[in-house]
Amino acid sequence: MPSTHIGARIWTSSSAFVAFCGVAVLAGALVAAAFTPVVALAGVGARQSIGLFEDLPSSVAIAPLDQKTQIFARSHGKDVLLASFFTQDRDVIAWSDVPLTVRHAAIAAEDVRFYRHGGIDPNGIARALVADALGRNLQGASTITQQYVKNVCVQQAESLPTAAKRDAAYLDCTSTSVGRKLREMRLAIGLEKRYSKNQILLGYLNIAGFGGRVYGIESASRYYFAKPAKDLSAAEAAALIAIVNDPSRFRLDQKANIAATTERRDHILTVEQQQRMLTPDAYRAAVKTRITPTVTPVKTGCDSAGVAGFFCQYVVNTLLTDPTFGRTADERAVNLETKGWRVHTTLNLDLQRTAQGVVDRAVPSSSNQFDVGAAAVSVEVGTGRVITMTQNKRYNALGSGLGRSYTAVNYNVSTALGAGGGTQPGSTFKLFPLLRWLETGHSLGQRVNGNPRTIPAQQFHKCGAVDYEDKPWSVGNDEPGERGGYSVVDGTARSVNGVFASMGEEDDLCSVRDLAERMGATNARGGRLSTVPAMLIGGASSIAPLNMATAYATIAHDGVTCAPLAIDRVTDALGRPAPTPHRSCTRTVPKPVAVAAASALHTVITSGTMRGDATADGRYEFGKTGTTDSAKDTWAIGSTSAVTTAVWIGNVTGFRNLRTVFGFPYCSITGSTKAADERHCVWNGIQAAVNKVYGGAYTWATPDAQYLTGGAAITHADARPYVPPVRRPAPAPVRPAPPVSTPAPQPTQPPAPSPKPTPQPTQPPAPSPKPTPTPKPKPKATAPATAR
Repeated sequence: MPSTHIGARIWTSSSAFVAFCGVAVLAGALVAAAFTPVVALAGVGARQSIGLFEDLPSSVAIAPLDQKTQIFARSHGKDVLLASFFTQDRDVIAWSDVPLTVRHAAIAAEDVRFYRHGGIDPNGIARALVADALGRNLQGASTITQQYVKNVCVQQAESLPTAAKRDAAYLDCTSTSVGRKLREMRLAIGLEKRYSKNQILLGYLNIAGFGGRVYGIESASRYYFAKPAKDLSAAEAAALIAIVNDPSRFRLDQKANIAATTERRDHILTVEQQQRMLTPDAYRAAVKTRITPTVTPVKTGCDSAGVAGFFCQYVVNTLLTDPTFGRTADERAVNLETKGWRVHTTLNLDLQRTAQGVVDRAVPSSSNQFDVGAAAVSVEVGTGRVITMTQNKRYNALGSGLGRSYTAVNYNVSTALGAGGGTQPGSTFKLFPLLRWLETGHSLGQRVNGNPRTIPAQQFHKCGAVDYEDKPWSVGNDEPGERGGYSVVDGTARSVNGVFASMGEEDDLCSVRDLAERMGATNARGGRLSTVPAMLIGGASSIAPLNMATAYATIAHDGVTCAPLAIDRVTDALGRPAPTPHRSCTRTVPKPVAVAAASALHTVITSGTMRGDATADGRYEFGKTGTTDSAKDTWAIGSTSAVTTAVWIGNVTGFRNLRTVFGFPYCSITGSTKAADERHCVWNGIQAAVNKVYGGAYTWATPDAQYLTGGAAITHADARPYVPPVRRPAPAPVRPAPPVSTPAPQPTQPPAPSPKPTPQPTQPPAPSPKPTPTPKPKPKATAPATAR
């Protein structure tokens, strides 16, 4: 037994000696590589060792680091941070912002010979390689330069687009193999030949991890001590640098770590004193200081955006779906959390707060009567910039767990940009058949049939052919008295469904659909808009409020449609301009037609279904209301020449008739607490606020005469103004004369001469009274129809 033990000791010592000899040769070669050109090396062994070493990659660049993307809005002329998105919470700082307290702590803690070596430390290399030769983990010997190389490798691995690639690259960067260590050393030497010591130390301080998702000395200082790094004391700087050695053990946001972190901090301070970086008095004061962190978490995600939560989400979804920000979905997702973009949005935060207040006063966030939802959005005419976006809920990214007052669904936008599916737009969709009516040579003064009725589908055309595929359409009007012939302008003001059914009979349903889509009113749930006849009055597809606002803004911009825009500009981590979505504006409606349509829609506000909604500032405004079947959804959309606002209030789920729901906040415009009326107060309140900032024209161009009177002939008999048939009285029945009895014959006597009658004046016969015609019974609507 003793001999075996002694043999083991001899074998171990021999192995260590052999390993040391091998290490010594390699270490010498590495040191030579760090300080001496290869051509100057002497000896075959040295040249062979260096040859092998030189075959390893030697180039690593100080590349931009992963940084958080920040989203901003404007308030009182200044940028206000709405939210941040990151994998690593990092704020990169310049060398001038790194105080001596931090520089000294880093060198004392990690590499006291940093300014004297060429990227590797020979003593540490020998110690570490001998340990590895004896079967232990490769450890120690890492200079600040080597640690920086390793962190750069990890950083690059974490930026890869897929989880599989990230995991594989991370393992390669953190392997304990000799090969990985040699590659790291080679790169460290190359780095020192390319960059200055100060550049390398700065890169190390900006890339190092400080626990959790906190990276870099600046973010660490703000997170743990609520101050910028330039204000750190010697004790605070040493406490933060202590974390780098083992973040899970020394991070300061866990009380259980404070004792161990204090011990590590004091060791760093001791080395600083020994290296004459601290005076004895400064050292004693520092070690007496208790570590008292002021942990200040960084707000991340749109939950931190307050009243702008849903708009923030809309911006994020734009960054994740627009190819401008990356070729693939995976690439865009990585870019959002790593590129350090500063995203400057279109949101006017001051108006956003006002608009949210208007919605909150008119619509409760939840109701025990039905699942109430409300959304309002305002876009700038001529640019498509979204300046407000509100709803009656509070944003919560999880979308559940906090009650019906919270949601992650953005009712203002399409499914792709906010999970909302839109709703049927009701009579606000009548904008599009109105425009087509004018485009096809008709006028606002022409009269059409406004009766409720059932119309066979064959009365309509679809994509150039008779519509044989759809069922008969029973169209009803909102008011029982809405019957007979109407001028188109009057039918628009009063939102008479029968009028728009007649206008659709004169058109092609596909043409109406195509125009709506060109103007931005696309299907919120994907695919194309429906072309069933009921689409003429908004009773088919679902459209989001933002898209309807875009279409109405087209009229305000004389027929030019500007796609919605949420981002004004983006800068990269260095402050340089980065690619942003292209601002797209396209003419979709002839200007004279847009002017005439605005004139017709102006009557909706002056004398129609939005009467009383006009703002008190006297701006020229036009708009349209919409109410779907059984008042499940209600709309109000209106515009000046500067800003368009769209409002929706309705059922999130379920089918409660808003005209039967009372007890909502009192709306002074309608004098009612009815849920169906709240849209008027919401639209008026928001539009009045935006008008104060963006203005708008007080007058509008006069439509060309051809759009006011006259117009192309109406070809469908059903579309022509309804004229009741004339009922003529039936002739009186002819009764046969009663039979006359014949008297017995008498003897004939000569007749006595008759006296000559006195002539009388001739009188015309009295006219027979005309019978009263029987009134025609009123036809009944066969199905509920979209209302105003």
